[in-house]
Amino acid sequence: MADTIAKTQNYRPEIQGIRVIGALLVACFHIWGGRVSGGVDVFFVISGFLITGSLYKEVQNSQTIDVIAFWGRIAKRIAPMAYLVLALTLLAALLWMPKSRQVGFLSEVLYSAVHLENIKLMMNSVDYLAREEAPSPVQQFWALSVQVQFYAVWPFLLLATGIAARRVRSRTGIYIGALTAVFLASLAYSIIETGEDPSPAYFNTFARVWEFALGGLLAIALPRRTLPPALRWLAGWAGLALVVSCGFVLPASADFPGYVALWPTMGAALVLLSGGGNLRFGATQILASRSLVALGDISFSFYLWHWPVLIFAMLLTGRTHLGLGTGLTVIAVAFCGAYLANRWIEQPIQRSSLGKVRRWHIHAMGAAMAASVLAVTAVWILTNGGVDDIRSLSIKDYPGGSVMASGDTAIKPGLAIQPHPGVAKDDKSKPFVDKCHQDQRKADILACNYGNDRAPTKTIALVGGSHSAHWLEALEQLAHQYGWRVLSITKSACPFEINAQRKQPCIEWNENIIGYLAQLRPDVVFTTSTRPYRGPTIGHGLEKPREIIPEGYLMQWARLAEKGLTVVAVRDNPWLGTNIPECVEKHSADVFKCSRRRLDVLDDMDPSSRLASKPGNVSFIDLSDHFCDPARCLAVVGNLLVYRDNHHMTASFSRSLAVPLEERLRQVRPDLFQITSVSQESSAMDPQ
Repeated sequence: MADTIAKTQNYRPEIQGIRVIGALLVACFHIWGGRVSGGVDVFFVISGFLITGSLYKEVQNSQTIDVIAFWGRIAKRIAPMAYLVLALTLLAALLWMPKSRQVGFLSEVLYSAVHLENIKLMMNSVDYLAREEAPSPVQQFWALSVQVQFYAVWPFLLLATGIAARRVRSRTGIYIGALTAVFLASLAYSIIETGEDPSPAYFNTFARVWEFALGGLLAIALPRRTLPPALRWLAGWAGLALVVSCGFVLPASADFPGYVALWPTMGAALVLLSGGGNLRFGATQILASRSLVALGDISFSFYLWHWPVLIFAMLLTGRTHLGLGTGLTVIAVAFCGAYLANRWIEQPIQRSSLGKVRRWHIHAMGAAMAASVLAVTAVWILTNGGVDDIRSLSIKDYPGGSVMASGDTAIKPGLAIQPHPGVAKDDKSKPFVDKCHQDQRKADILACNYGNDRAPTKTIALVGGSHSAHWLEALEQLAHQYGWRVLSITKSACPFEINAQRKQPCIEWNENIIGYLAQLRPDVVFTTSTRPYRGPTIGHGLEKPREIIPEGYLMQWARLAEKGLTVVAVRDNPWLGTNIPECVEKHSADVFKCSRRRLDVLDDMDPSSRLASKPGNVSFIDLSDHFCDPARCLAVVGNLLVYRDNHHMTASFSRSLAVPLEERLRQVRPDLFQITSVSQESSAMDPQ
């Protein structure tokens, strides 16, 4: 994607053509397809082919590799365009990006500037809250980050292989053996990691190295093999067909990279096998055409340009999907930007004498460009501020959920909404802030104490997924008032249920938690009782419910009943289906536009009322009237922003629910507010 091809006798023009097709596939599937195109996988194979071939020749000719010079050539090629795109994206964000998106965006700019964007996206993909954020306009830098990490390590692998090869007769065999080992190890790792959790694996360099190694194997083996023209002709067309068809044939549910990525990578490998000479009616004739070769010179630039153009097009039009005309405009603008930047910035720098006399000049150039982007981003982050301390805000002015809200009284004129929508994503409940919310990949019980943990009057076990965790703020208010200990035991994307469809760590966690609670013996287990219903209509002729109590919830509660444990199950908050802080920022003059019709997101009554037989150990409570008036579910209640994203409460709003939560708890569990003569300290000890 970012490699320089020297136009010598070994020049392969068809490589430029397949690069263009790969870049166009990436853009088209980003705009219209909603699937993985395989274009990035093609880039990685080609990069492995070109870079390995170049370094292999160098180590064969000189017995070493000038790594500093190699990195300088890479920096001279990629730094100008990469940092230009980052700088222009920062400018566009300053003009058009809502403040509610800026926090996550600026963080990703920092990672992209130091070529670690793939690491940032890996972290986001296992962070349930960050995973639901809108894609940033620098997300495409993950692929360049993977490549730069490859460039950083690959010369040393070939150097080490070269040292080993000097001691044996078959030197080429040593290189092929080393790259084959890398290929097989990385592919196996990729298949395993993708099977366990495809989201972080997609951005994992170790799960992608095999694609570079495949290209490297071809670079070393091809010069020693000559395929018959008929086989080359067949390989060319078969490879092109595999590359082009990947996004159309493989289902959207296919998990990349893993073994699925063999489809486009083998296509790229076949195209490389077919080259090296003209074949009548061969695929390489098309790929080596003058127009595709010319576009190949800007394919790297186009890849970097197309994504921010697409994201800002969606921001400005207010759409999440673009039509044919707008999508073609995005491609045209990206090509124009790539061409102009290549013509006036990339090519002049490439043709300049920069680095030819003093090599450090190139590295200084790259460092200066990176430092400029980092400095601007850091200043922007510092001036953006953070979540205001609103614990001391007047309850009279900011009652939040402690009042029955209506569309007319949701906001008092003259008072700013708190937290500000621009920083609402950071207004998280304490389990998230304290890193006491178990991530998706682990099954261990992670528990933290809040409230009175020395001599508690009662122990409340807060159990479940993120929609349980965000109730901690309300419970903690009551814990300080009544001497409770609240033990937060939650896990990302893992409700308290028996569900074989969940990921294995969640299934194991739900098994482990029963034994943990049986030893803990809390006075009550606090969890959620409902989930939004996404399935088909239940029963013939019946209206489709908006929410249900999953059977798996009932099964877990029954297991607690067998242990003599009781449950308070709160109806889940409404899911409004849009990014609320962004909507409120956009419609600050009329936040009612961000509300939803109540019957669109909630049933007309608590689903617990539909249970034929209610569990004897479960008390149900419903606070939905503090999120919704009789007609609408609101985004702002009592001058407090209700949601930090699409459906998770802000910590501020959760705290405001302490009073109505207490009222309902007193009705269903008055014993929680009674201090008994029996010492609660011993019964509230952590299980050993």
